[in-house]
Amino acid sequence: MPCPERLPPLADGTGREVVLTMQSWAAQYHRCAMRNNGLIEVVKGL
Repeated sequence: MPCPERLPPLADGTGREVVLTMQSWAAQYHRCAMRNNGLIEVVKGL
């Protein structure tokens, strides 16, 4: 599965919304990085 091309937009500028949006971005990044880094390790091992 490819990484998302776009992250969800920030809905408003409230502190709560910023924190929730940034947590979502971080989770998406880490899921994508884990998949891609895992693939790189498998390919390196060939």
